[in-house]
Amino acid sequence: MKKVLAMLLAMCMVFALCACGQTEADAPETVEGGAELVSEWGLTPFEERQTLRVGFFTGSTLSYPFLWADKLGVWDALNIDVEIICFTGGPAMMEANSEWDMASCGLGGLANGMKGYKNLTIVDITDYEENNAIFARPDSPIAKDPTNPEVWKGAECVYATGTTIQAVLAMYLQSIGLTLNDIVSTNMDNANALTGFNGGTGDILGVWQAIALAAEDAGFVRISDAGKLGFKMPTGTFAQNELLENNMQLAATAAAVFHLTAEWVYASEENAAQAAEWYYDHCEEEGFLCTEDVAKRSIEWYRCPTVDEYIELFTKTSPDDAGLYTERDLLQAEKDILVGIDFFISEGKYTAQDRVDFLDNNRISNELALAVKDMLGR
Repeated sequence: MKKVLAMLLAMCMVFALCACGQTEADAPETVEGGAELVSEWGLTPFEERQTLRVGFFTGSTLSYPFLWADKLGVWDALNIDVEIICFTGGPAMMEANSEWDMASCGLGGLANGMKGYKNLTIVDITDYEENNAIFARPDSPIAKDPTNPEVWKGAECVYATGTTIQAVLAMYLQSIGLTLNDIVSTNMDNANALTGFNGGTGDILGVWQAIALAAEDAGFVRISDAGKLGFKMPTGTFAQNELLENNMQLAATAAAVFHLTAEWVYASEENAAQAAEWYYDHCEEEGFLCTEDVAKRSIEWYRCPTVDEYIELFTKTSPDDAGLYTERDLLQAEKDILVGIDFFISEGKYTAQDRVDFLDNNRISNELALAVKDMLGR
């Protein structure tokens, strides 16, 4: 009898501790708030519990509406369990595509996925990155005279090769009459590039988003960036073809929530501040270099399309700007992504035939956007 009483007492203590650990910001209020947003947005919860596995780009705002919607209680209110699988690079995300149903990445990852994985389709554009930047040391000849091609020749540039930062670097070099062949490229992923540069490696640093802001705070001189160069850098979301075929409602709900959550962030300074706090907390949890100020500025740089803009990107059509593809008019989303693809082709990363194949095989599809349009009555 004493053993039974002891066990009951222990169980009561466990339940008490769990209750004490729950704050006002936890599940009850969050779920209630999520239900209000779901109703406001005109979404219908699923009758049966759904599971969505999301490939998530840690430290890049292009993925974060998935997380913010979770913090708001929206997924739970919709009867969806979202499993977030974190990555720090597009190619690795593509290679591990069996682990996720939908995943967001930069333009380099989008090109990689279209080329190598026929089971994936681009269904969304989630950002137009402007904060892809190149930096020099403040006391360097390049910082003092950045438009002088002579001081760039033979310079070691540290950046993630095969990504959009390579396109930014190459475009800047082109503007001063040089090419990537005139410099020495050292391949490092986004976070490690800054670490290496801080340690003395390289003459030029190429990084993006939060890491670019951290480089700025470290005192390095911003030479240029995608925004200054006028180079559209769309990021996007892949969906597994199996998901689109078997559960379009779940995929469409996920896309709608993504853009509606981004609109929620834009709606007020208070919402933006809350999103920045959640962004910072997640970076801390994942060991990603960030500060509270960098988190705030990262949100300010974010350029996610609204729901209506998303639908327009995937419904508006016009001829190929380059005049190379004449089989049909192209979606605006296709044209925006092709800006980067064409640059990669010019650098020998992809071929003209790859470009034709991407379009012939509809690797960028408006099927999901049309489902979202219908779902929301837009």
